[in-house]
Amino acid sequence: MQTDLKQFLECFPQEPHYYANAGHVFYDIMNWIQENRPKSKPNIIMPAYIPAKLYRFILAAGYKPKFYDVSTELDFSVDEIRSLIDDQTQMVFAIHYFGIPVDLDPLKQLTQEQDLFLFEDCAHTLNGSWQGKTLGTTGDFAIFSIRKMLQLHCGGFLMLNKQPWPFQPSRTKKVSNFFTGYHIVGSRIKYSLNRLSRGRNLFQKISIPEIGYIDFNEKQTVTVKRMDRLSQWYLSKSKLSTLIEKRRENVRFLWNHIRDLETFAPIGFDRLSEINNTVRHSNSHSDSEIHNSQPAESSADQKYQLINGYVPFSLPILTLAGTREFIQKELLNCGIMCYIGWSEAPFGMKECRKAEQLQSRLLELPVHHYINQYQLDTMADCLNGMKL
Repeated sequence: MQTDLKQFLECFPQEPHYYANAGHVFYDIMNWIQENRPKSKPNIIMPAYIPAKLYRFILAAGYKPKFYDVSTELDFSVDEIRSLIDDQTQMVFAIHYFGIPVDLDPLKQLTQEQDLFLFEDCAHTLNGSWQGKTLGTTGDFAIFSIRKMLQLHCGGFLMLNKQPWPFQPSRTKKVSNFFTGYHIVGSRIKYSLNRLSRGRNLFQKISIPEIGYIDFNEKQTVTVKRMDRLSQWYLSKSKLSTLIEKRRENVRFLWNHIRDLETFAPIGFDRLSEINNTVRHSNSHSDSEIHNSQPAESSADQKYQLINGYVPFSLPILTLAGTREFIQKELLNCGIMCYIGWSEAPFGMKECRKAEQLQSRLLELPVHHYINQYQLDTMADCLNGMKL
């Protein structure tokens, strides 16, 4: 892996375009394509499992979304995507969910055959790779979110791997340096207090966030903003290798402390972990399979490692049906805030039964680089001692 931002950006043919967040990039690209290759009723092929915010941006750009299903392994069927394409399709959108890489080569081949654009969403990873290829280099366009990966309050950038027409960002406003500075200072104070208190929730400020929403009857508008210079400076000074290894270390710790539990299964276990160069554990996702799955060797001295190139945003686990909210509240009582993905999705519910399992059963364990060891121990102890 590259050790800093400059080395990482050398993987791409052009310099990045910086935005306030990754969603603004998406909106800008949709408008750019429609302006240069207009369709009377443009549509975009999207995964059914997305946040409501992205849906609002699609509507604001004048597109119609057409949804494909996403499995509990966070992958998709290229044949299903092929069946959704028509003469009004402009682009296909694919996501490396929570940093878990998916193989986009078959999808790239499809979009080239159909003269479509492939949009690669890398908002949940940074400097990741799959089978030796840097994530973000397969799609015609790729977005990254430093807001998510560096624990900031704004920031994302666009990489153009293909530029059939001149591109100029439509950013009309920029985020204030004061706004960013205020939030950086506030969040760093919070993380310092976490370290001093050994992760205890001293002021009882942690709460479960509200679910996203979408109003299909309301006219959607988007103001595209530029990322502030303070965030760009912070990004340029961040040592990616240190941040990445800390996230990977946190995932390794949790994986090795919860791997024998029968009440949930880490998503992507088969593809992303190995022991003695051999994957020993089959990650199964039906309720009965989760109950019955055990590592072939589960002695204390067996330690799972992560494959090279996996840079996680969070550690997603698939819970037993009907238990997720209980687990989330129990962790919250221990001072650990866990998100539940995008429970407003899936869109296209009737056709997307696999994504419906993510909507009701997925839970994200935090693994960012500011999580301290006490919090990791608390998560592991809480999950191991939980009675479901």
